[in-house]
Amino acid sequence: MRFSLWTSLGVVTLLGMVAGCSQGGGEAPVATEAPAPAAEAPAAAAELEIPDPDEILMVWAEAEPDEGAPPLEVELVADISGGVGERTVKWDFGDGSPPSSEENPKHTYAKAGTYRASVDVSDTSGDSDSDYVDIEVGDE
Repeated sequence: MRFSLWTSLGVVTLLGMVAGCSQGGGEAPVATEAPAPAAEAPAAAAELEIPDPDEILMVWAEAEPDEGAPPLEVELVADISGGVGERTVKWDFGDGSPPSSEENPKHTYAKAGTYRASVDVSDTSGDSDSDYVDIEVGDE
């Protein structure tokens, strides 16, 4: 952030007015000399890194169908956007079966119950996101 001569003069004048008010009134002192321009902030502080929205990793879990009678075959979809580099996907089906590393796996729920299928996604930059979908398996 850079300060111009006018900004510096305005700050000095404002500070002088505040100092004059706190001393019991009277006229505010007037700056007679223009101060030197303020030094620039260090480069590290000035360069705040704002992530590119395309690089923010996000995932949404979807299931089709998300309810039905057993055995219920469900197609799970990890709708993924953003991220940097390679992505790693892990689905937990919520029924005790082994997880899957497929992005869009199919899974059969054999018994009635409510299951929460969750997906975790991470990328090579260390960013991660997760989501879940509830699946209702019951007698119809």
